Amino acid sequence: MSQRPVFQCQQCGDCCAGRGGIFVRPEEVAAMAALLEMGEEEFRDRYLEPSSLGTRLAITDGVCVFLQDNRCRVHPVKPFICRQWPYLPVLLADEDEFEAAKGACPGLDPEGSHKDFVEESRKLNES
Repeated sequence: MSQRPVFQCQQCGDCCAGRGGIFVRPEEVAAMAALLEMGEEEFRDRYLEPSSLGTRLAITDGVCVFLQDNRCRVHPVKPFICRQWPYLPVLLADEDEFEAAKGACPGLDPEGSHKDFVEESRKLNES
């Protein structure tokens, strides 16, 4: 593996656009509501929207409702899909998808190899 990390977050907020939908689990809803010191029903009414694929966070002005000044307002309890980024299963399994993601995420090293990316993910999961 190269010495330079394949991924280093640039805090650009691009991944918070939620282009495919930022889907949430019931336990994540509870945790985010608690962090924001509000009831789950109020949280659902304010921040969630239904879709044919499931409940997801609302998008405002093209980004997640919780993105503020390129910072996540619910970072300590952010949804699983957000915690996974950029080590999503599709990017780990498909080199072409990984290469395409480089164009969307400035935190991915344009010279980084898919092999090193997969290895980096494995090491992060071990720690």
